[in-house]
Amino acid sequence: MGKKKKLVRFRENKNFDKLFEPDALDLLKNNHEFKGKWLSDYFKRSGRLVLELGCGYGEYTVGQAKMMSQDCFIGIDIKGARLNLGVKEIENNNISNACFIRTQVEMVTHIFDSEVDEIWLTFPDPRPDRARRRLTYPLFLDRYKKILKDNGNICLKTDSKELYDYTCNLIESLGYRIIEKTDNLYESPLLNEVPFIQTKYEKRFLAENKKICFLRFCF
Repeated sequence: MGKKKKLVRFRENKNFDKLFEPDALDLLKNNHEFKGKWLSDYFKRSGRLVLELGCGYGEYTVGQAKMMSQDCFIGIDIKGARLNLGVKEIENNNISNACFIRTQVEMVTHIFDSEVDEIWLTFPDPRPDRARRRLTYPLFLDRYKKILKDNGNICLKTDSKELYDYTCNLIESLGYRIIEKTDNLYESPLLNEVPFIQTKYEKRFLAENKKICFLRFCF
């Protein structure tokens, strides 16, 4: 994407009602105003609260919001140019049960508090040389534990068998519980239980005949 197009999207982002862009330093000093009360004070409804972390263009956030109007969905990513497309989708279609937050995933404990029902990690960077930056590394899992409800769960969808195996082994070593898993989703009965939403990256991986792995676990 060209620099000019990015700047246009950044300017547009400042005018969206359904996009939050909190300053990281401000969050460190004062937690987000809706922390612990996203359903009651922002969405003003009941149902589940679902996050998509590292959401990119927000395909899962938008897709699930359309499928499950009784629940609420929030996509989080640091790349504003990508979020621009997801925000336009929900604003142009008057989707009231979704929004986006532009921030680092590391900031989630300053934005949420034991209120999240489900977290989606959709095709995160596998970070083959920097395990500490993986979104399933123990430091990140500790953050998720603080924002999930007691019965909350985490879903990982990836084309990286290495990341999938790493996460499965880590979850078992830490004594957490794997609810369901498969290293070939499109040849598994689990396909019928996972929302049929294909991200831009997933379509590309399938076109390259890559297998898609899926893992659902809880603490």
